[in-house]
Amino acid sequence: MHYANPRHSRRYRNIISGKKYSSRTLAALYLLTADRKLWNNWRLAVNSAGIDWSASQNTDPDWDSYHLEQAALSIARQALHQVTLHDLADPINYPQELLRLIITALWIARNDRKPITEIIINGKDKNVSKQGPH
Repeated sequence: MHYANPRHSRRYRNIISGKKYSSRTLAALYLLTADRKLWNNWRLAVNSAGIDWSASQNTDPDWDSYHLEQAALSIARQALHQVTLHDLADPINYPQELLRLIITALWIARNDRKPITEIIINGKDKNVSKQGPH
């Protein structure tokens, strides 16, 4: 699985270890743990039940942190400001690395704890039927 850096991997693995979070919560935690400042803002809002979205410290995030936070909110719950496909197509606001983190989070939301390498075989999603989309 792709991580922003080794610290991201450690933060994410530590917070989900032994927990039974929903796949959407796992995806949100993946994004929130990608950035140190963002994680410091949200870490006290995480408990065994998930994320208390009302408990943010509301610090002034930088641009990338803001976009990671909005993507986490969009994946985990009905957010006031949804991240749209139009937003994600903008290379200025969503540079390659940020987009890659969001795409990884979407895989987590769809496939729970299975690593991407288990989900994709020869470029094909194992969850897609052989008949194709309907």
